[in-house]
Amino acid sequence: MAKFSSQEIESQYNLIKMLLSDPEKYKDAINAIKKDISYMPKELKNKLEEENITFLSDN
Repeated sequence: MAKFSSQEIESQYNLIKMLLSDPEKYKDAINAIKKDISYMPKELKNKLEEENITFLSDN
């Protein structure tokens, strides 16, 4: 598995937080993230867990 830089992780993290700030507007993007969560870098998953951000499958 590829090693991600902290800058890449931070960039992805900020994008996810921005999408979650308006779930109605970004519903399709959020659903895409839910489907691909297993491919998310481990470092990013850990950072999201630290902030109590989860993606429950409630489509």
